[in-house]
Amino acid sequence: MKIKLNDMQFHSYIGFYPAEREVGQDITVNLTLTLPDRPLETYLSDDLTQTVNYGDVYDLVTAMATAKNEIKLIETLAAQMIQAIHQQFPNEIEQINVRIKKHNLPINGILDSAEIELVG
Repeated sequence: MKIKLNDMQFHSYIGFYPAEREVGQDITVNLTLTLPDRPLETYLSDDLTQTVNYGDVYDLVTAMATAKNEIKLIETLAAQMIQAIHQQFPNEIEQINVRIKKHNLPINGILDSAEIELVG
């Protein structure tokens, strides 16, 4: 069982350069949560306690992605997201895949975005 939160859009204050952390830029976050194997009947129960409330995951990711802090790398943000989600759902999630795409890069050239992917 996998739960995917796709194309979450945030204005973030992450960046290597001070201006990036001051003005901010747009990022896109994609999450894939892999849950432990369970029988199909588990999900036929229509019981939220038998799965992960992705609204709670979204709220956690939002708080982290939009916080004004001193994080410079999207790699660091991804690692912190994985750690925080595992802490909030210690037994419900086996693996988390985070992809973060950073738009509007301060690079002198034509580049749509840069993206990292981290699994933990």
